[in-house]
Amino acid sequence: MNPFKKNRITLAENEAHPSAEEETPRKMRISTIESEDVPRGDFFKKRSTIIISAAFVAVAIAGIFLITKLYHRPGSFLPGEIEGSLHDSEKRLLPETLSENIHLRRGKESYFKGYFNDAIAEFKEVVESGSPDADKAVALTFIGIIYDEQAKTDEAIEYYRRALRFNSSDPLIYRNMALAYRHKKDYPAAKDAIERAISLDPSSTGNRVLYGNILFEQRNYDGAKKMYQDALSRDPENASALYNMGIVLLRGGDKVSGMEYLKKAGEADKLGKVAHMSYSKLGSLYSSMQDLDSAEKYLRMAISVNPTDPIDRYNMGLVYLKKNDKERALSEFIKAEEMAKNDARVLEGLGEAYFTLKEYDKSLNVYSKLSDALNRDARILSRIAEIYYEKGDLDNAYDYYKKITVMEPASENARIAYINMGNIMDDAQRYEEAIESYKKALLISPKDDAALYNLGIAYKHAGRIELAIEVWKKSAELNPDNPRPHLAIADFYYEKKYVDMAMDEYQKILRRWPNIQDAHFNLGAVYYHINQLEYAIGEYKKVLEINDRNDLARKALVNLAILTSKKSPDEKGFEEAMNYAQKALLLKANDSEALFSLGVVYYRREMTEKAIALMYQVVRASRDGRRIAEAYNYIGMGYYKKGNYRKALQAFNRGVEEDPSNEELRINRQTAADAYERHLGE
Repeated sequence: MNPFKKNRITLAENEAHPSAEEETPRKMRISTIESEDVPRGDFFKKRSTIIISAAFVAVAIAGIFLITKLYHRPGSFLPGEIEGSLHDSEKRLLPETLSENIHLRRGKESYFKGYFNDAIAEFKEVVESGSPDADKAVALTFIGIIYDEQAKTDEAIEYYRRALRFNSSDPLIYRNMALAYRHKKDYPAAKDAIERAISLDPSSTGNRVLYGNILFEQRNYDGAKKMYQDALSRDPENASALYNMGIVLLRGGDKVSGMEYLKKAGEADKLGKVAHMSYSKLGSLYSSMQDLDSAEKYLRMAISVNPTDPIDRYNMGLVYLKKNDKERALSEFIKAEEMAKNDARVLEGLGEAYFTLKEYDKSLNVYSKLSDALNRDARILSRIAEIYYEKGDLDNAYDYYKKITVMEPASENARIAYINMGNIMDDAQRYEEAIESYKKALLISPKDDAALYNLGIAYKHAGRIELAIEVWKKSAELNPDNPRPHLAIADFYYEKKYVDMAMDEYQKILRRWPNIQDAHFNLGAVYYHINQLEYAIGEYKKVLEINDRNDLARKALVNLAILTSKKSPDEKGFEEAMNYAQKALLLKANDSEALFSLGVVYYRREMTEKAIALMYQVVRASRDGRRIAEAYNYIGMGYYKKGNYRKALQAFNRGVEEDPSNEELRINRQTAADAYERHLGE
């Protein structure tokens, strides 16, 4: 079952503390547990109360400070690394011969059928026979090609050298030798070989493209660009040269020109591999530029050339995800999964993509296909744990984090796992076990201020207040730039009604960190409780100055509406209070808190019918029993003012049913009952 989730402050490891409104997106983390709205505290006290779903929002202890490693959110997979060059420009060229040598002919037939051992045996027969030197050079070249294809580059190079003894003027042998050296990453030798091939065959465009690729891998981008330009001067429609020219320009930072060359490469190749790679790359580039329509266009072109590439389907899903078209995104991800088979990088991306869409079962299914990775990748184990957490399966979530601690004891990954295990135990209200998990994290890293912060939360929940304050202070000493421990202490003082101490702590925090929105918000609540309405209003206005679009801003607007109507009950104050409430409703339509504040404003302006109507809207919109009870309280008071004591009594009774602990409702119910009885007796 899903436990009540406390608010969590989710920050990436070792990052500078952001202001409260600048939380890192959770999809950027390994094992992050999503933040919930901050739980509302009890701020319903009598009729004059401000709603502390608005005023008490962050006054409760801020929650677990979840530290995790970064987990990359879904991103585009390219059809190869950006440094890669086209296979078309790197093909090993096969020797052509008109020789009728039977062994040479049989060797070639076996090679093309994939019978490489038979082919090598036949080619060696040619070399060991009295065949002409030209035939021996061809046979030795074929053997070199076979060994290079089998990644036996040293053997390949040796056979190419032997081939050159029989035919030292064949550019094809030098080209194939350059490829073997390149595969071996012996770039100087590759460069020498391809230069010799070009000198023997100056008209070859392919050799210049290969030379450019070799220079590219040496990070000699200017030299590579010159080679591609030389190739294009001889063959302007050479798709390989156009594509690689685009790649080298992108590497040099010239995105506009690079993309133009990719477009030309696609047009030149039309329906071949170069076209597919060009369009796929363009789709990824446009996606990164947030030009989603162009990204969709080029990915569709890539798919039309090669409909079976899972990467294009995956990238198309990402484009739809960015467009917030979740249905089409899911469709593309499913197609990508069908095509990906055992492609680990695509499957891992899909697991994260499904997670983003809250398709937890699909995400788990994809990760289960990465069986090899599960035995060694703490990152994937952690993501699976988070999926189980989101599904409400805390036992499995805990078990997967525990696997990390067994697999990598005393490691950084184990430290993070222990913190998350503590978070799960805290969620399950098993506070002593949470404390033990945080302590294990601290054994790995004793100066981990985040683990200390979490430990303080668990101590607080367990009722061990002195220890909570102690570890929060220690956390603050270890990381003086993090305001969260100070906020936790201030929030605790406020929760315990130590108003002067809370006010002092919040003021200290804001002198050092003036842009922490929730500190201003909570200080406003403190000022309200000591009846300093002007100061409270000032703090809520500062909340809006920092960010006037987030949920804390909405709650500040709600409080401003109620406070203003209380402080200035004249027409000007009424208009100002109305404005605040309406702005809150613009941020969240049909918001029960904003509707409640608007109802309070109408009630104070003696606009009883409108107040009653709005409070009925609150009853329909809210799921909070205390909020509904308070709305019924205002409904009852409205009917009482109108002299309809029977309806007033009914409303107060409904309110008591929703919140039996509300003393004011009980008093008002008795008053209405007495009035109704007197009315009946008249």
